Order: sequence, then structure tokens, then C-alpha cells
Amino acid sequence: MEMALINNRKIASLIGVLFLLPVWGYALQAEVSEANHCQPVSGSEQHSGQCEHNANNTAYDKFDGVVYRGVINAKPVTLEIIGQGDRYRMTVDGLVTLGELNTERGFEQDENASLFILNWQQPEAEQIKFVKLSKDHSVLVRVDANGQLDNTATLQNIQ
Repeated sequence: MEMALINNRKIASLIGVLFLLPVWGYALQAEVSEANHCQPVSGSEQHSGQCEHNANNTAYDKFDGVVYRGVINAKPVTLEIIGQGDRYRMTVDGLVTLGELNTERGFEQDENASLFILNWQQPEAEQIKFVKLSKDHSVLVRVDANGQLDNTATLQNIQ
């Protein structure tokens, strides 16, 4: 009798787990779907107001990225390198852009420079490039459409 009671409990627990597993999976899928809803397809797209509202209400324990700030073309610019260094969030005069980031080693004669290419999977005309030269790791210098340094467009590391 006692053995039958234990088996019935095990069976009931197993049925409960099997019933709740799909519900749990659906909840996780919905959470991921909601998070992806606010992600733009390319870095040139802007968030909707709803996505910005949700992002502003999110509390973070710690920011692990690198932040650069400056003024380019008379507009305040903040560039945050986020994720595993493969994404960015750039704010230009209050407008936020999220996108993918790629880095390349070397620029012109500086083999130890790091070239940051924002929107690297987009056509070259949509890419934004900054370089961190080996002589000063705290500054990013904008690279213009001709591949030349624009020393009037710099961002400083604020950390």
C-alpha cells in the first residue's frame, strides 16, 4: 500500500512537470520575442517610442561597456560599445541608434590601431567608422568617406 502511494506521487509529479514544461517554454519564448521586438534590423533605424520607454525603465546592476563622448558637427554624441564588443548604441543630439559593430586591427601606418566599423554589414555608404590610434587609446577619431582621419570629429573615453 505504501509503495503504491509513493509511485502515485512520482507519477503525479512527473505529470505536473510534463504539463508545466511547455508553459514555461512558451513564457521564455514570449520574453525573448518581446526583447527582440525593439531591436532594429539595421543600425540606421530608430526605436519606436514604446521601445525607448521600455529601455528607460530597465534597471541594470552594472554597465559593462565602454563609453565615448564628444561633439561632432555641433551635436553631442555618445557612443557605447555594448554586448561582447559586437554591438553599439549611439546617441546623436538625442536620437538613439542601435547596431552591429566590427573591429579591425591596423589603420594606415599604425599596425596597433583599432578600426571600429558601425553597421559593418550594411553598404559602405551607411557605415560609420572611428579609429582608436595606438598613441592615444582614450580617443576615437572619425574616419571620413575617403578613409581619411577627421581630427575635428573625436570622441573621448569617459571611463
